[in-house]
Amino acid sequence: MDMTSWTQTGKPGQRLWQRSLGVTEGCFYWDSVFRGTTDTVMHVHLQATQPDDTQIHSHANVRRAWSSVKRRFPLLAAEVHEEGHDARFVVREDNVVSLFEDDVMFGTVSAFHAADQFITDILDGSPPLSSKRLARMYVLSRTDRPQDFHVVLVVAHCITDGCSTSTVLRAFFQTLSSSYDPAPLPIPTRLQMCLSIESRLRFEGLSLPRSRWRKAIGYALHAVRLARFKGGHTFPANFTPVTQRTPAKSRIQLFTFSRTLSDVILSNCRHHGITLTCASYALSQVVLSRVICRRYLKGEISQEEWEYRIREPMFFNGPLNLRPYLDEDWFQHGGSGEVGLNASFAQYMLPFMPLGAMHSKDDIRDLELVDGAPHFPELMSFERFLHRCEVVRARVEQLFDHPRFVDICTAGYHFRLPLRQGAADAWRAAGKRVVGDAELEQQASPSPIPVPSLGPIMAQDGSSMGNMDAMMPLEYPLPASHPLSPLSQLAHPHRAAYPIQPVPDEVVQECETPRLHVEYWRTHMRLRPGELYLGSWSVRGQLQFFVFYDERVFGGAVVEEWLGDFKDAVRWYLGQPRGEDQKGSGAVPAAKL
Repeated sequence: MDMTSWTQTGKPGQRLWQRSLGVTEGCFYWDSVFRGTTDTVMHVHLQATQPDDTQIHSHANVRRAWSSVKRRFPLLAAEVHEEGHDARFVVREDNVVSLFEDDVMFGTVSAFHAADQFITDILDGSPPLSSKRLARMYVLSRTDRPQDFHVVLVVAHCITDGCSTSTVLRAFFQTLSSSYDPAPLPIPTRLQMCLSIESRLRFEGLSLPRSRWRKAIGYALHAVRLARFKGGHTFPANFTPVTQRTPAKSRIQLFTFSRTLSDVILSNCRHHGITLTCASYALSQVVLSRVICRRYLKGEISQEEWEYRIREPMFFNGPLNLRPYLDEDWFQHGGSGEVGLNASFAQYMLPFMPLGAMHSKDDIRDLELVDGAPHFPELMSFERFLHRCEVVRARVEQLFDHPRFVDICTAGYHFRLPLRQGAADAWRAAGKRVVGDAELEQQASPSPIPVPSLGPIMAQDGSSMGNMDAMMPLEYPLPASHPLSPLSQLAHPHRAAYPIQPVPDEVVQECETPRLHVEYWRTHMRLRPGELYLGSWSVRGQLQFFVFYDERVFGGAVVEEWLGDFKDAVRWYLGQPRGEDQKGSGAVPAAKL
């Protein structure tokens, strides 16, 4: 079956559409078979602007809104059917136009911490999704604050990414808070916007053999890049022989800077011509230096491990939004925000971790320590920090400027697909049995693997998502003046599933008054085994850094230590005005991510 188009069978009212999963979609689908790995969990705390407006999150209104979202984005109603290792999406007309009892689940919580515990239970428990259900909504009313409620969206990564998850939530909140619900476009029209990323590659004017040849070139170039990634290391972890077949224990830690300090940090990034992602990679290196030095000076790591770490490069894995590089007509007509998986990844190699005075001092016992490790300028001066950022920028530009950039990035999943299928097969063969923490500790076989035996190993995944207020507005319904509002009369690449059409004046007037306010939102992930992801974004003018991590591999105390050092590093390198001799300019205009 072809992944570049949908095939339709059946008569009206009983129609069925099918297409094969693309390679990227397939990787994430087989991930999800391994106990819901890579499923995304979005938690949003909302408040009705009027205390007596409890109808807004009534069962009837919620079901009306989710039913509308399903019809507008039919991929949310898809199933995945397997034939061996071949998988295909199946969309049944009845699943799109009907709302089933377990499409939306309702509950109550007594306070915010109870809603937070609900998220933890989803992350730790049996997967709420399956091949028969790729998205599910939970709505939790608050018994302590009747005008508050929580929305939890769980969605499979094979049908979504960061851009499209925000699209689904925007559409849901818009319909929830407004009586205006324009008729959705026909299902076949909508599904044509939901093709695989591989079928969206720009091969204009190329014959099928030449298109295949170009993909083969991308595959070969990616293989050459991949061959250079040998060795590497990450921060202290407990990798064992059973790590890759033990589902992750997904956790998150984070910190948020004040608006004032966020402005300084972003302004300094802009002044020095660096992105927050480039800065984060360089900061991660000096932070790892402190964590490792602290343990080495305490005698907690062996000389062999120390010698290994100080000479090894560090590898970073960065997710990429490839939508702007795909079919241009699709992108301009809503593809920028369309539901579907249109992302990939790129790997970057950076030099060994900076050690500064740890290398230059004849006797390291003479070092001045701050919290048990050399201070940041002793490991990497501000000038060397800027140089490291420039190294990262050069690595990124080298990839992005390559004429086969997209072909190289999409080829990466061809290498990963057999591994993901193998992990899913092994999980099923083992009876989908989850080994508990206590049992893991009692087993004799899972002794830690020495760091030099691990390679190649990524230091971490991660990137900056930028200013999220544009993608996740804080008040609904969106007025006609908002570019992503269904009422807007101007086209926008990120406004998916809402064609421009006349809107009654009374609807425009109704949507001028907000009924819903977003108090809080957070993304959670069911992680891959051993995954470590450092991300950042700006919300309400405040910078937030967060770490997703597998607690079975990276202990919470180690992550807390590392994140505390990272926060201090951001403050020291980017959070203060600097004199001209340090290439700083003090207070400069606020910058965007």
